[in-house]
Amino acid sequence: MKDLPLDELRAKLVAAVGPAAAGQAVATVAAFSGLVRVADSTGIPIDDGLAVASSDFRDDLGLGAYGGSANSANVAELSGAFTEVNALWS
Repeated sequence: MKDLPLDELRAKLVAAVGPAAAGQAVATVAAFSGLVRVADSTGIPIDDGLAVASSDFRDDLGLGAYGGSANSANVAELSGAFTEVNALWS
């Protein structure tokens, strides 16, 4: 389903749960997106698990060049528990 055009995915969502529930889902996603943007803009450091899981693409995107990245500069590199999680994203 992830390869379907966005319009088709929206239509499937509405068909599956109805327009009201689809609207609620959209509102929930939008709220979380807004909360993440607020957290990011205030410079909240990322936690160790996210730092490990995202290190490769943060480097690829050059996110360390942004001033806010200094807030997470001392996040410890972990191993063990997150190794299995990282394998899921490879």
